[in-house]
Amino acid sequence: MSETVRPLRAWRYARALGLRELSRLTGLSPQTITALEHGRSRGYPATWRKLSAALGVEPEQILEYRRAVGLDEGTSDGEAAR
Repeated sequence: MSETVRPLRAWRYARALGLRELSRLTGLSPQTITALEHGRSRGYPATWRKLSAALGVEPEQILEYRRAVGLDEGTSDGEAAR
């Protein structure tokens, strides 16, 4: 069984959540979420748990998380490992 891997922003859009709505659901600042989406921050484990819970996915399904923990070191922005 293959899990779908998408960038954080794609998961947010798929759930029809705006930046401020996801911020409210997670308790994270919009600036933190934007920094994660643009690769300016690696995030902390608790941050990824909050985001994945709010989005209804596992952290490993979020591309930026996979990169932060070294699961997808060789992929480019446009591709996701399966």
